[in-house]
Amino acid sequence: MMTNPWVAATPASPISLVRDWVAHRTDEGDGRPLIDVSQAAPGYPPADGLREHLAGLNLAEAARYGPVLGQPELRAALADDISATYQAPVRPEQTAITAGANQAFCLAVNVLCRAGEQVILPLPYYFNHDMWLRIGGMEPVYLPADGDLIPDAGRAETLVTDRTRAIVLVTPNNPTGREYPPQVIRDFARLARERGLYLILDETYRDFRDEPSPPHDLFSAPDWERFLIHIHSFSKVFAITGLRVGGLAARPGLLAEVNKAADCLTICPNRIGQEAALYGLRHLGEWVEDNRRRMAERLKKFTAAVASGPYQTASAGAYFAYLRHPFGEEAEGGATGVARRLFEDHSVLALGGDMFGPGQNSYLRLAFGNLNDLRIPELARRLAESVR
Repeated sequence: MMTNPWVAATPASPISLVRDWVAHRTDEGDGRPLIDVSQAAPGYPPADGLREHLAGLNLAEAARYGPVLGQPELRAALADDISATYQAPVRPEQTAITAGANQAFCLAVNVLCRAGEQVILPLPYYFNHDMWLRIGGMEPVYLPADGDLIPDAGRAETLVTDRTRAIVLVTPNNPTGREYPPQVIRDFARLARERGLYLILDETYRDFRDEPSPPHDLFSAPDWERFLIHIHSFSKVFAITGLRVGGLAARPGLLAEVNKAADCLTICPNRIGQEAALYGLRHLGEWVEDNRRRMAERLKKFTAAVASGPYQTASAGAYFAYLRHPFGEEAEGGATGVARRLFEDHSVLALGGDMFGPGQNSYLRLAFGNLNDLRIPELARRLAESVR
């Protein structure tokens, strides 16, 4: 039976791979409960008020189709939120609601690129971005990062060809947790503007940054629509990952093209998810700030717990820590082999750095945001045990 060769050549998601490890485990490991740091998800439930709000919805109305680009009230609320966060005006017609941030990326890329065209992805990349480009027959062009794991726009410029259509930045970064400085983001925006490209800026973890100041000033540029596509997520900030609701900010003409593609996929974003996001934007500011502080404290506890052990923190922030494992680049089975042995011998489920692109065999990604504070010391103990 024939299948699309682009899809067939695309590796499965790392999350699917490690879930398969768990599903096919034939023993009890070392008998200890599994510590799952493979996938970023809040370790706490949605706010009580949000759950009460959803329980009181008129399901007959929420079960109906809605506008392809999202409910007008939510688009307006997202525009207000972006305007307040970045201290620059964004209009509702410059926003769209999507079925999660992943779909926002997929729609943006499909509107911009044809098969055979190129998108620059800094390393390490978010694996779903690489997967979608490959599935669509597009060519990801990898931009290696220096030791600080911050990409360089000057180096990116050397990769631009007549087939390049976009550059992707994820900040705070997945998998490293690194927050890119405003000047770095500004440099990439300048490159995109000067070379007639789009900067696809994924800020899924924006609400878990350390700094209260705006992450960048790109929305202040009067021509930001010419070079910027901005991706937002409600999933982590409101603890509603399963409701699948995210957002885009872009020029209205580009969103009209997004409308065509989205109409063939979800027809409309999840109406209940949109209700949750709208409630969150209107009522959960203090709750969000409490959780941001909680995650910042968790980050400190995590980095302190592993600091004296054999795994070195290369970068950490938001929901993620990118650790250098002690087994070297030539470890058997690469970084994924290291992750597999951690799972089988120590009941820790993490992702290997080689799941995030070439040159990443020295690293593991741990999504520490899933943990409660009591499990962090236990995780550090198990990591230390793995080298004995």
